[in-house]
Amino acid sequence: MGQKVLERRKNSDWELQVIPGTYYIDFDQEDEFRQSLSRRSQKAAGRRKKKKSRRIGRILLGAGALYLLAVSLPAAGRILISKKTESERFLSRLESEAAGEAYPEELLEMLEKNEETYEFVSGYPNRADYMGKEIDLTADYMDGKTPLLMQWDMRWGYDSYGQDMIAVAGCGPTCMTMAYLYLTGDLSMNPRRMAEYACENGFCTEAGTSWEFFTAGAAELGLSGSELPLGETQIKHALDQGNLVICSMRPGDFTTTGHFILLRGYDEKGFYVNDPNSKKNSEKQWDYDRISGQIKCLWSIGAEK
Repeated sequence: MGQKVLERRKNSDWELQVIPGTYYIDFDQEDEFRQSLSRRSQKAAGRRKKKKSRRIGRILLGAGALYLLAVSLPAAGRILISKKTESERFLSRLESEAAGEAYPEELLEMLEKNEETYEFVSGYPNRADYMGKEIDLTADYMDGKTPLLMQWDMRWGYDSYGQDMIAVAGCGPTCMTMAYLYLTGDLSMNPRRMAEYACENGFCTEAGTSWEFFTAGAAELGLSGSELPLGETQIKHALDQGNLVICSMRPGDFTTTGHFILLRGYDEKGFYVNDPNSKKNSEKQWDYDRISGQIKCLWSIGAEK
């Protein structure tokens, strides 16, 4: 169908031209066309209404999600960063008040690297309440499990280990204490006594804990200590025999200088680690490929044969 229009030619002649389209409607079909147009308009209006409803639904859903995020994230964020913020405020206060002179530099550096040590570092002025006092490890020990002990625990962290504090340099004695408790169940041993034993027997040096501490030192404690070749199979074999494995670590995930950690087990997800400087590291499982390049030396520690 089309609309009939007149086209002028040569200023005098006119003829009928049909332009393609549905613009021309016969008079007898006009009512039917109007009804058809009305139906199409109603359908289009219905489609627009549905689209609008869906769009409003998406907007409301998005608004609800944003509301939940706005409510939950600040609270979660405050929980996650509260300890770090507390540590930062503490260090800033020491700097502004020049009160940092009352704290050993190595403790302030420790706090900067590890926010877990906040309570220990901030409690340094009250160290006399803990140094040399009786230590009860009953709550830390469970038969058949390797206890997790921190070198910066207030109960022994302020005590001396060579020229430093156990909190700063006592990762070796703390690892050996965890192994000793697991293998013997003798709760009279603790990191302070182990540090004293290491120093009295020449295993504490200016460079830190001597590697002989994990062989000759273990033997004098009534344990069996032997150096292992670095290999996943060798480590798993030692753990399968009921032994624990102590590792001397290079700078990496566990230290910026040097450090000792303890491997206490494994499964298909990786190795279980007791890091005497980090509860966070001790909650993870570690893939062999991740830690193997960081291991300088390692020893299998077992019960006396």
